[in-house]
Amino acid sequence: MKNVYFLSDAHLGSRAIEHGRTQERRLVNFLDSIKHKASAVYLLGDMFDFWYEFRLVVPKGYTRFLGKLSELTDLGVEVHFFIGNHDIWCGDYLTKECGVIIHRKPLTTEIYGKEFYLAHGDGLGDPDKKFKLLRTMFHS
Repeated sequence: MKNVYFLSDAHLGSRAIEHGRTQERRLVNFLDSIKHKASAVYLLGDMFDFWYEFRLVVPKGYTRFLGKLSELTDLGVEVHFFIGNHDIWCGDYLTKECGVIIHRKPLTTEIYGKEFYLAHGDGLGDPDKKFKLLRTMFHS
């Protein structure tokens, strides 16, 4: 039985991270180390600090990370990408170019006989109506 991995909040491209390229390389090195052990990788949001994709244009950078995602899916590893509050403007680029499965809503799924509720978490259980309205507008 192969392993299932869960990652979130890498915030690639964040100006708050002093050595962003080093962080991306660490993430890519980790993914490289598990590529033959993994049946699935769940990326639970905010892998990018900002991702806004137009129909024909995607953000500059992240080539090492995007290439590694493509390599994983080419090897038959399921890669699930949950939209976080920093990467909510994902279109179909990650699916078409990298083979990633995009999730825009929380998911309840069974993995090796155990039930999991998977989501990024921003706004889950938050009673603030203004925040919910703003979140709904951003996700529309």
